[in-house]
Amino acid sequence: MNTPKIVLIVACFAIIVGCGGAPSETSAPVEVAVEETQAAEPVVEAKNDLVYICGCGPECDCASVSTAAGNCACGSELVATHLVKVEENEGLLCTCGGDCDCELNAEDATKCACGSEIKRVSFEGTGIYYCNCGGSCTCNFVSSEPGTCACGMELITS
Repeated sequence: MNTPKIVLIVACFAIIVGCGGAPSETSAPVEVAVEETQAAEPVVEAKNDLVYICGCGPECDCASVSTAAGNCACGSELVATHLVKVEENEGLLCTCGGDCDCELNAEDATKCACGSEIKRVSFEGTGIYYCNCGGSCTCNFVSSEPGTCACGMELITS
């Protein structure tokens, strides 16, 4: 007579505790949500065309040039520019900002395609490595370290 009560108690306990073998409904959605979040992360590509120059204005002649943000020799903040072309050891920079993807204006070599002024800077003595595929290179690749540019040429420094 006690056997049916024990079987009933064990059966109720198994149902309450979950020994029926069915997986918990909360574990699968958590795992799927984590996988979806990881897959949705954007891939950030490094920009190799950024050149930082002194932003202290036309009256300043400190001529600071770098491949990293910071301050220039006169203490002003360096501003991001976009390299559009290299002529010998001189970089032609679009001054509309680091997010720019402009090219040199085909009709006016003093302007970027977006209309911003082109700033010419010498890479001589800066320690900046740059691509120079010949007399006039448009690879737009600068680095603080030696290596190769997008076209496969060795980066040079002057």
